[in-house]
Amino acid sequence: MNEFLNKLQKYRFKLNLQIVLRCLILAIIIFMLGIHLYYLVWLNVSAQSVVLIYINYILRFLIILLILYVFYRGIKHFYRVRLTARWLDKQTEHQDDLYQNLYELYQQKEDESVLKVLATQATERLKSVSYRLPKLFPAELWFLILFLAIGIGSVWTFSGNSFSYAMKQFAAITPETIAYKSTIDVVPGNITLGRGQQLVIQVVEPDTRLHHRLFYRWDQNWRELGMNNYSYSFPSLEYSLEYYVQNEVAKSPVYKVECLDEPFVRSWTVDYHYPAYTGLGNVRDTLSYGNIEAFKHTEVILSISTNIPVNKAIMHFSDGTSQPMQQVDAQDFTTRLTVLNPKTWYLELNDILGRHSEPEEKAISIIPDNPPEIRILYPGQDVMLDQSLLLPLIISANDDFGLRNLSLYYQVNDRSTQSMMLQSVITTKLFTTDYHFNMNNLNLLPGDNVTYWAEVYDNSPDRQSAQTAKYKARFPSMEEIYQEIEKLQNKQTQDLQSTLKESHNLEKDFEKKRLELMKKDEISWEDSKQLEKMLNTQEKLAEQVENIAQDFQQLIDKLKANEALSAETIQKMQRIQELMQEISTDELREAMSKVNEVLRNVKPEDLRKAMENLKFSMEDFNKNIDQTLQLLESIKKEQALDKALQISKEMEKMQSALMDKTQDPSQNSEQLAQEQKNIADKLENLKEAMEEANQLLDPSKDKQIKQDLNELTKEMNSSQLEQNLQQSQQQLKQNQRSAANQSQAQALEKMRQFTKKLADMKNAMSGSSQQEVVNAMQKAIREMLIFSKQHESLKARYSQDPYQIIPDLIAEYEGLQMSLNKLFSVPQVTMFIPPKFYMDLSDTDRSFRDIFNSVNQMQYYQIPQQLENIQKGLNLIVYDLMQTLNNPSAGMGGGSGMQTLLQMLEQMGQEQMAMNMLAEQLMMQLQQQGGRMGAAMQQQIQKLAAEEERLAENLKRALQNNPEAQKQGNAIQQIIDEAEAVSRKLKSNQLTPEVLQSQERILSRLLDAQRSINKREFSEKRKGETADPSIKQQSAETDYETLRRKAMLDDTYRLFPPAYQQVILKYLKLLNE
Repeated sequence: MNEFLNKLQKYRFKLNLQIVLRCLILAIIIFMLGIHLYYLVWLNVSAQSVVLIYINYILRFLIILLILYVFYRGIKHFYRVRLTARWLDKQTEHQDDLYQNLYELYQQKEDESVLKVLATQATERLKSVSYRLPKLFPAELWFLILFLAIGIGSVWTFSGNSFSYAMKQFAAITPETIAYKSTIDVVPGNITLGRGQQLVIQVVEPDTRLHHRLFYRWDQNWRELGMNNYSYSFPSLEYSLEYYVQNEVAKSPVYKVECLDEPFVRSWTVDYHYPAYTGLGNVRDTLSYGNIEAFKHTEVILSISTNIPVNKAIMHFSDGTSQPMQQVDAQDFTTRLTVLNPKTWYLELNDILGRHSEPEEKAISIIPDNPPEIRILYPGQDVMLDQSLLLPLIISANDDFGLRNLSLYYQVNDRSTQSMMLQSVITTKLFTTDYHFNMNNLNLLPGDNVTYWAEVYDNSPDRQSAQTAKYKARFPSMEEIYQEIEKLQNKQTQDLQSTLKESHNLEKDFEKKRLELMKKDEISWEDSKQLEKMLNTQEKLAEQVENIAQDFQQLIDKLKANEALSAETIQKMQRIQELMQEISTDELREAMSKVNEVLRNVKPEDLRKAMENLKFSMEDFNKNIDQTLQLLESIKKEQALDKALQISKEMEKMQSALMDKTQDPSQNSEQLAQEQKNIADKLENLKEAMEEANQLLDPSKDKQIKQDLNELTKEMNSSQLEQNLQQSQQQLKQNQRSAANQSQAQALEKMRQFTKKLADMKNAMSGSSQQEVVNAMQKAIREMLIFSKQHESLKARYSQDPYQIIPDLIAEYEGLQMSLNKLFSVPQVTMFIPPKFYMDLSDTDRSFRDIFNSVNQMQYYQIPQQLENIQKGLNLIVYDLMQTLNNPSAGMGGGSGMQTLLQMLEQMGQEQMAMNMLAEQLMMQLQQQGGRMGAAMQQQIQKLAAEEERLAENLKRALQNNPEAQKQGNAIQQIIDEAEAVSRKLKSNQLTPEVLQSQERILSRLLDAQRSINKREFSEKRKGETADPSIKQQSAETDYETLRRKAMLDDTYRLFPPAYQQVILKYLKLLNE
């Protein structure tokens, strides 16, 4: 069996070897065909063509692929042992398939004996038969193969060099390198030219075997230019471009030709670093085009960017200097300079081609730092000093950036200039300060002039300064002060007289119109317009009087500041000013308002009544103006004596000061002599003032004072005071100071005596005036008591017929008017009588008018009450006069009375607040209970009624006894009337919304009264102070909410029941929230 298998394996090897040979021959044929195909392409394509490379790679791939395929197919057809046995079976004529069957049985491991028999047969057959292997290829295929091999071999043999070169190129893939010049050298390469210059591009040492081409571009697209003799010329280049030269072998680098314009600055940047004193931040300007505009001492950083690279940039200035700029990069330069002076300049640029820029003039301008401004806002004019020698100043200064060193300069007459620093450090640009210029240490004498002005510097390094206008403050003599005062007083008197004349004319026209309307049943449109015009005129007259009162207050302030009058005379003038303010009364305003209201309703009966009331108010208006004029006239003689006394005191003071100066050797004798002459002139002025006062004195009333004044004048003339002054003047001129001192001492002693006698006369006159007032008031009291007693008898006689008492009543009224006229014939009585007197007098006069109207209208039922009102009024008038006699200063008012009234009104406001709250709570309970009142609620309402009544009684007592309350008489009387009305309704258990509204009005009027008193108190305080513009008025309004809270905390309200206390606390809590 083994022998059989060995033989079978030999045949199998031979068959498979034949397949391998066949594959190998085919692979050779495929390779030869591929090489030949490449050679054919190589012959028809340039050896340097890239196509050969692609063909090379493709053929290599196909050859390898086909050869692999051939070998794959051959290996796939390899003979295995079974197939070999089958092939052997087919080669014999036997049809028994011995070899195949034996091998299969062997594989199936059949019986060995059988296998042995079969193996013997198979072995014998193999030995006996010779088997021929199949042919590699058929004959015709061998012919084709030989034909191809011979033909291809012949082609390769006949073109051996070419084939050899092609094979080398096939083996190396790339073609063999030809020794061409591998680079292209071009001039000028990268170059920079000026616009319009010639550009020649040339190839250096070109390889003539190759074709050279020139490419260029100025945008995105390349363009080809033909080269002549390996060069090309641009005769006038106008733009930048790129270019390169290329041939079949090489390509030059891309070169850039930059065509440059003339150098110029493309952008300017100016950075300003302003001086620290300006407080300005850094600023960048990109639109200046090199023109610099800045404040002096500003540091400027100038930066430029050029259109082309430049080598240097130089600034050339108009003063001949120059400054190179620092180069940052090829096209950017910068420099730093400080602005000190205005000038012009131009910039020189040098580029890399050696060209220079065209000069363009620029400017460095200085923004003016304006000098500071300063003004003296107050007084802002030449002024006359008062005796305090304090001059309030308001100085205002401003600057663009800042201020410093505010100083005040002053010069007394022709002396050297002095200064004082008011403020060295000033933190604001606008500065206003108040300063009281105290000149008490300047040793001023009447007639001296102080020239003053202010100066300030700004905070710039140049220290710019500014001065105000120069003003003069004159220390006036007493004559000058009185001259100005008399001028103002005469003007005010003339204004009052003019107002009185207009008012009289208006009164006549109004009365004429009133009588005319009494005859008409209807009021026409023309009548209404005429009445409106009259009311407007009356209102303007009232405003005129108020303005005169304000001017008079300014006059009083001047008198106080200059100490020109005695305190007693000043007090009288202050009272006159108050009377001026009271000329336009509340009754007048109310009557005018009533007429206006009736005019809108056009009810003839109401209009007639309103016009009648206005008529009496207008009469009072005129009467008050007339009394004020009489008062102004009555105090003129006191002012005249005051004037003489003040001149004498001033002369004495000047003489005493001159004596001190005479003892000082450093004082100039000529100047001292001039001062002595000024004192002698003042003596003449004193004599004139005494003569003026003498002419104003009444020969009968002021007999004693007039006699004393004449004697003093004679004594003055005979005392040789004038000679002493002349001697002193001459001795001073001759510098005989010791002798001059003796003459001055004699003169000073005489002056002191004269001053004392003038002061005694002034005191005597004041006492005489007051005694006259007392006598007039005592006489009026006696007469009023008689009228009161007679009226009491007349009232008892009245039964039902009024005509029985009308004659006596008219006689009583006329007698009352005559008595009052006699009382007011002494003008200064008005200054002592309190406002309460005028209120009671007005009520009494109104009661007389009411009773006459009742008789005229036959309303007799009102007469008993009206008679009672007249009796009450007469008694109150007597009481007011007696109170004035007991306390003469009551009519002048007083600070303590004002404070007492203010405290009382504040307490009443708190009480009324609590009552309002309690009433509101009771009203809410009443509504919740459907309008039914329980016993507890009625008890609380009665308690409220008692409290309202108590408040009214307290106000009545204040109105009777407190002069300050009397000045608020009308307002307080309205509160009293409202409180009494509320009390009456509450006593009747009438708790209605109208009652609550009345309570609110009471509280509102109490607060209004407090505001009015506060305002008056503030005004009174201002009257006693030197005018100071720096003082600002404080708000005098009472805080309604503060009063409400204080009311909550008052112990008085703990008397209320706990339930109502809880309501109050709850209300307080809500307010706090």
